[in-house]
Amino acid sequence: SRSLNTPPTPSVGAGQPRSGSSVLPIAIFAATRWELQAVRRALPTDRVATIAGVRCHIGQSGDRTYWLIQTGVGPEAAGIAARRVLTAQAMSLVISTGFACALASAQVGDLILGTEVSPVDLEGMWMKGEPLLCDEAVRSGCFAVAQDAGMVVRTGTVVSVPRVLWQAEDKRRLRRLTDATGLDMESAAIASVAREQGMPMAIVRTVSDLVDEDLPLDFNLFLRPTDWIKGMRTLIRRPSSFTGLNRLRTQSRVAADRLTEWFQHYADAGVGSRRLPR
Repeated sequence: SRSLNTPPTPSVGAGQPRSGSSVLPIAIFAATRWELQAVRRALPTDRVATIAGVRCHIGQSGDRTYWLIQTGVGPEAAGIAARRVLTAQAMSLVISTGFACALASAQVGDLILGTEVSPVDLEGMWMKGEPLLCDEAVRSGCFAVAQDAGMVVRTGTVVSVPRVLWQAEDKRRLRRLTDATGLDMESAAIASVAREQGMPMAIVRTVSDLVDEDLPLDFNLFLRPTDWIKGMRTLIRRPSSFTGLNRLRTQSRVAADRLTEWFQHYADAGVGSRRLPR
């Protein structure tokens, strides 16, 4: 793979619209394969381009081209993947999608549309830097898509953190300090790269867990290869965790189904397209 200091060149034709279209592609970033699969059920892909080691699944709907990219979990992985792709290919729109924790009142499966996003320093519990704004016109279009689909929508600030907040106490504390609507790990990093590249950005996520519920265990143990054994021991020592995992699996399935549903309607609506300059 190429150095990040050298802008990679995509394979010939990888990012070019077909049939003479002048519409730029839309980049859709998701952290995990489960989240990406939810999008791919709505936006089928038929080819793959590898950009500096990042696999981009590419599909076409009408005159619009979609790039679906799995970043990996967390801000560092998301920032690296976004930078490699977005420095190589101009986009109509950059979307951060997947699951989110609802910090405001919500139900599992509700849609969260970000108005802005900020990274949060968990040690001092403060927002780092100025909020990164999501594109207002695109958000309005996304909201209309959700309304047409009969989905419940929550709009507001999204905050991104560097590790999984798995205890309700920490989630509630973050809500009090930030008054945010949603919580994820990747959107701020993706938004930062999009702003650097001058590309509009949107956050479209579905709720998989709520502010007042603990996750069944500390998933941070499974994000580092060296902690896998410790994570498995923790799981075995807490049989009740299996009940919680089944609950979370059910909630994640609901969130995935709603994400698929929204993207199915989105594909028909034509939100976010931008034409190549002449």
